Parts: sequence; C-alpha cells; structure tokens
Amino acid sequence: MAEGALAGLRVVEFTDEIGSYGGRLLADLGAEVIKVEPPGGGRERHTPPYIDALGENVDSSLAFWVHNTSKKSVVLDLETAEGQGLARQLALTADVVLEDYPVGYLAARGLGYDDLHVAKPSLVYASVTGFGQTGPHARYAYSDIVGQAISGIMTLAGDPADPPNMIYGNQANISAGINAADGILLAVLHADATGQGQRVDVSAQEATAKSQETAMETWDLQKKNRVRTGETSAIPVKLPGAGGYETNDGHIFLFVVAPAGVDFPEFVDWMREREMAEDLDEEPYRAICAGLTMALITQLIGDPQAAAAVVPHIPHVNDVVKRFFLSMTAKEAYEEGQSRRILIGIVSSAKDLAENTQLRARDWFVPLEIAPGKTIEFPGVPYRLSGTPLSIGRPPRLGEHTAEVLAGLG
Repeated sequence: MAEGALAGLRVVEFTDEIGSYGGRLLADLGAEVIKVEPPGGGRERHTPPYIDALGENVDSSLAFWVHNTSKKSVVLDLETAEGQGLARQLALTADVVLEDYPVGYLAARGLGYDDLHVAKPSLVYASVTGFGQTGPHARYAYSDIVGQAISGIMTLAGDPADPPNMIYGNQANISAGINAADGILLAVLHADATGQGQRVDVSAQEATAKSQETAMETWDLQKKNRVRTGETSAIPVKLPGAGGYETNDGHIFLFVVAPAGVDFPEFVDWMREREMAEDLDEEPYRAICAGLTMALITQLIGDPQAAAAVVPHIPHVNDVVKRFFLSMTAKEAYEEGQSRRILIGIVSSAKDLAENTQLRARDWFVPLEIAPGKTIEFPGVPYRLSGTPLSIGRPPRLGEHTAEVLAGLG
C-alpha cells in the first residue's frame, strides 16, 4: 500500500482538548505524530462517554478516540527537570511542534518557540490557544463554550425567541484544529523550500469567527448586526416547502425555492401525482403556488403591500405540505424528492448515518481494532487521496510508545 501523503513528517504534539484534532488530521494523512501526555493523561482521556467494551479508563474515552487516531503516546512529566529535558530532546527531532498550553507555559519550561527555534531554525512551531499569543486577552481562561460565545456564532444560532445557542460539539476547538493543520502544512512547505521554520499562531476565537460567514461583512459594510433567524431566515412567515417537516418516521429539511433545485410548481406536480395537492389548484392558492419562486420571495421581503396580498394564504398551503410529508417516510421523501431535483435532506440521527447508503457505498466507515479480537466501525475522513490513500489507526494507549520513542533518543 502507498505511504500516506505526509509520510516522513514528524510531529511532536503537546496538546489536549484545543489542538488535538489538528494533530489527528496530520496523523491520518501519514505523519508520525507523537503525543506527549502528562502522567495519568489529560482532560480528554477522562471525558465520558466511554467505549463499553473497554470499560471506563484512560484508553476508552470516545472524546479522546475522535481526536487522536493514528498517533503515538509518550508520557513525560513536564513539571520535572527530567521530563522537560526529554521533551526538549524529542521536540528537536521533529519537523513540527504542535501545542495548546496556556501562553507562556512551555516557554517557562524551556520548550517555547524562541528556545527551540534557536536550536533548530527549520522547526515549525504551532500554538493553538483561545485568543492567540498576543493581545490583551492572550492569557484569558478559555474553553470551547467561551470560544463559541466570543466568536459571535452563538448570536446567530437558533430561533429569534431563543437565548444565544451553543452549537453541538466542541466546534470552536475543531475550527482551531483545522486551521492549525492548514497553517502547519503551509509553514512546512516554506521550511522545505527555505530551511526556515516559523511560528504558526492559531486563535480559536479567530478561527470560529469565520463561521459567521457574512455577519462580519454585514456589520462592516452596512452597520447592521445579523441576528438569529431560525428556519424562516429573513422571511416573516414560514414558507411552504422551506424548513423542517415531520414524516411518519422522522424529520426532513428542505428549501424548495433555493437556486440549487427546482421551484415550487414542480413540487406541486409531485403532490398532484400522489393525489395530495388538495385544493392547491384552486384560487387563490393556484396563483400563489405557480409564482412561488426566489424572485417572488425577494419581492415580498421588499414590498409590504405585495406581501399583504399573499402572506395570509401561506399557512394553508403549508398545512397541505405538512400532510403530504406525513404520508411517507423520511427516506421516501428524500429519495423521491431528490430524483425530482427538489432540495431535500433527511434530518439524520447517528443511527441514520450508520445506515446511510451513500456513506456505505463510499466505504466511509473504517474498522479499528480496539482490543485483540475486538473490532469496531469508526467514522472516516471527508476526503479521498487516490495516490496516497489514508490509513486510520486506533488512538494510542496512554504511554504505549514511551519506551520505543525514548530509546530512539539514546
């Protein structure tokens, strides 16, 4: 089998919750990622839930598994002179150091960028923190929920009547990890070309703020704050064929008038074929359904008088649509709707994803051996490399590679 795309790249990683996903991205691509962990393991190793087959211990946290596949583990106590000395030796064998300690922590132990760069000018040194290495907030306390709040995405998540919503999962940390991997690869290219390494300074706040998409630009250019809009977006009424709908076994989400698919008249054709269009061929509903396109919606948003003639009839059309989807399963609605180029998707649970025919056809799930004779399925990665295929390995047991790696230091 071909080697991974990053084969030959050595990364020494001093991370826990914030930066570990960045290291995983590199490790799954073939880099040798050596994770330096404290005695007893970090926070991620003690985060539930745990893999039932392994019991509750430092090697069975699902949070750790998700962020640490394909790595090696070395246990060193950075609070001791011996641990600091060994960590320094190990770091100087690397092409890349990746760390997420609070600003100044590693520098105080002889493991900061300035010390290591002097000893090895080609070294790429990536720091992933809540707010970056500089600025008045650089030493502020950070966790993922702080990152989501301070980045602005909580302001935009949820319905207008909601308080600010937290997005599921550690999305600020994930965003920071992805940006760290990107920055590292760019710096490695530069180091290969010039022999000069550099510091990659990643701020979780900055990385996550990019997920606001146009919100910052709306303020910069229009001096308007974007707000939570829920499924209706900027439209003051729930449009038929837009948003979430219940089926007889789950939920779907669709946006019929979006530019990516067909318009509402084609959707009504489907309803007619199933003899469930009810009175939508009668006025005033016939005219509304025939003209329900993105162009009309844009007009209604900007023309209150035109909207007043249409909006009172929209709820009835929507009720017909609700009854239509309640007559079928989510899978039926999704597959038949997509065959008609209607923009529709199943609101998938984890079970739905495990049974998803598209993911199965692409062999997205990979087998990982969790113990001798015990194998589980594990989610894969969202890209394929035809010449350097990925090979995902299980996460390391705590300290599993300490003897091997330290022996390599002599």
